[in-house]
Amino acid sequence: MVSNAARKYEEEQVPVTPIDQPQPGVQPVRWSRFERLLMVVGSAVTLLLIIALLSIKISINTRQHNLQDLQSKVAQVKNNNASDRQEIADLTSQGNLKKIAQKYGLSDKNSNVRNVNK
Repeated sequence: MVSNAARKYEEEQVPVTPIDQPQPGVQPVRWSRFERLLMVVGSAVTLLLIIALLSIKISINTRQHNLQDLQSKVAQVKNNNASDRQEIADLTSQGNLKKIAQKYGLSDKNSNVRNVNK
């Protein structure tokens, strides 16, 4: 009796078709005009967005370099200003003024001098 059950099971099995082989009578569905138009428009928009993104990135990098150049120029001018202020402070010091006055034969009288500060 066991052998009869096995035979019935084998008979009831449906033959399996391989997945890789196309089934006869089934053809791929063609794209409609709307679908093709949608793909073309979507591809064009994507391409334009990529180009816009790249151009914006390039312009941002260029402006960043310009900003760095300006910042270095500002730092250089600040250093020059500090150097000039130091030189002015040295030249207007009391000791330097006395030394220049002695060089040209001038005398310094503290009673006649007034200090004016801003």
